[in-house]
Amino acid sequence: MPSSTTDVSSDTDLSVCLAATASWPVADSLDMLTRIGCARFGILAATMERQGWDDAIAEIRESGLRPVFVAGGCHAAHGDDHGWDRTLSVLTRSIDAAAEIDAPTVTFTSGGSGALSWEEAADAAADRFAPLVSYAAARGIGLALENTMSIRSAISFTHSVADTAELARRLGVGLMVDLYSAWQERGLMTTIADNLGAIRVVQIGDHRTSATSVPNRWVPGDGDIPLDRLVREVREVRDAGYRGPIDLELLGPAIDDEGPESALGRGWKWMCAHVP
Repeated sequence: MPSSTTDVSSDTDLSVCLAATASWPVADSLDMLTRIGCARFGILAATMERQGWDDAIAEIRESGLRPVFVAGGCHAAHGDDHGWDRTLSVLTRSIDAAAEIDAPTVTFTSGGSGALSWEEAADAAADRFAPLVSYAAARGIGLALENTMSIRSAISFTHSVADTAELARRLGVGLMVDLYSAWQERGLMTTIADNLGAIRVVQIGDHRTSATSVPNRWVPGDGDIPLDRLVREVREVRDAGYRGPIDLELLGPAIDDEGPESALGRGWKWMCAHVP
């Protein structure tokens, strides 16, 4: 690894998701983290698979940086048996990779509901994910179900944190709370407090209300989310006892136009200055 141009912070539980550099070689993304001064990160399973699982694992282990989650996703809807086979295979490999790099968590989404009602889709998800949940437990890896915006219905039918928490309870898994997708949710802090023990990752990004496509995130301060309230809510989560990572996820056209390293660098500085 090349020498750092910025001192890397190793005593914080803040992290950066490498979604914005998902197409880069893993070593290049890790070098970038070192330059911006971030020691903890989440990495996409798709990135590791594209490069080759074994090579990606070796580079992460050699980097000296700390992975906090592998983002496995779920790109299948009810009725797509081939898609589900593929999804569960990638998630299983993600669990193995997380164990090999000492990442405590694998995150995923619920998958699409297809023609099913919410309740029917939840029952189907419980059946589909049950072997994966058992496998993760055997390997000592936590699973975390992520909430999404409703526009992401191809990969998820749980869009509120409340609904995501309900499905997570049925599955017997934890939660990734994406505040970017939930900042307008009714009773959000009550839901978080009621499910505090299940939360494994809290994620931050900024949003512009004019956006009608995804992925489309902005550096905190460049969008329309009321950041003073967001920071206050994060502080409340901390005060309630949450000690897991607070993760910055940026990706989309605005990030690409600026350049991921510049955008992530600015976002990281914002996180270090404002997130308790």
